Amino acid sequence: MTQKTYKLLFILFLVSSGLFAQMKTYQFKREIKDISEQWQRIELPESLYGKTKMNLADIRIYGITKKDTIEAPYALKATKSIEKIDDVAFELINESHTEDNYFYTFKIDNDSKINEIYLNFEQLNFDFTIKVEGGHNDKEWYTIKEDYRILSIENGITSFNFTTAKIPTSTYSYYRITANTSEDPELKSAKIFENNTIPAEYNTYVPLKTEITKNQKTKESVVTVELKNAVPLSHIKVNILDNVNYLRPIHISYVSDSIKTTKGWHYEYRSLASSILSSINKNEFDFISTRVKKLKITISNQDNEALKVGTIQLKGYKHELIARFNQPAQYFLTYGNPTASEPIYDINLMDKVVPKTAKTAALGKELSSEAKIQEPEAKPLFEDKKWLWAIMILIISLIGYYTIKMIKKT
Repeated sequence: MTQKTYKLLFILFLVSSGLFAQMKTYQFKREIKDISEQWQRIELPESLYGKTKMNLADIRIYGITKKDTIEAPYALKATKSIEKIDDVAFELINESHTEDNYFYTFKIDNDSKINEIYLNFEQLNFDFTIKVEGGHNDKEWYTIKEDYRILSIENGITSFNFTTAKIPTSTYSYYRITANTSEDPELKSAKIFENNTIPAEYNTYVPLKTEITKNQKTKESVVTVELKNAVPLSHIKVNILDNVNYLRPIHISYVSDSIKTTKGWHYEYRSLASSILSSINKNEFDFISTRVKKLKITISNQDNEALKVGTIQLKGYKHELIARFNQPAQYFLTYGNPTASEPIYDINLMDKVVPKTAKTAALGKELSSEAKIQEPEAKPLFEDKKWLWAIMILIISLIGYYTIKMIKKT
């Protein structure tokens, strides 16, 4: 072999040794099983999140072969919602009123599909129902939605606005809104949409422990929820059991730090979301994905009787890896390295390289970095009969050669 070949082999040896040593700097690993294609999908398990960096930058995929250690590139995906909202052109062609109702008639261009109508009123405080009708002309009307409650509250304590009517997808040329109020709400503007937003895909997390306390002094109900593992949350639904009308400020926070004192544990909280708990909506709250193990929901009852709080539903975006496996090896998903930086792979720098979907690979049990990796089994050289025959022929040939040589000398 030439000197260049020796240098190349030496460099490859150093790279391989470095990757294997680097793999040991990660605290945990799981074997990746059922790899049958070049691109494979790996769903991250719930127990992983509390052992990685907040941005999941310390995840690596290493492959072990007989000769070296390789690193497999991956793309990290969170299954967030994909917003797709199209504005629909329209014209407000008529405004009228009777003693008890106000009417607004809209003409839609090109019979476009719509499923949302947003109404912006000059009045800041109101509470009434509306009726939504559609028609192919402005004479004959068909009911689409009725007794749809909209309201707005603006004061020093509460700021709440609910004035978007969500209706079944319709293709009428004309729409009429009937506001069931004797006081003019003063329509400033309106917007009409076709909302085809693709909803997010979530993992649902079941609370390990839920406690509800009522503070008579502050007039608040406090719900404390604890999870088994720290997981990325982005959606919370609060179920209220009371069948009454209500409208109350709500604040959601999570434990960002904890300190043990002589009086017990002291928790530091950070805000996740502030909104209004209301009997007219689903009481679902979205926020930036945040890793949470313990959270607190504070409901301000003001001078009202405390609400009966039911189950708390917790959800977070599904996180998955789409990984590329170029050669056979024993692959491991490794994680748990506070000093690791985010990996830079070619597949994440180019468009349309990573497939949207891939066959799912399974993950084995979690192992510590000290756990011994079972090397691929190497079969004994002489287990293969071809080698035995080759060696026997070589020996017989050598014996024959030296025998003939000795006979010639004599």
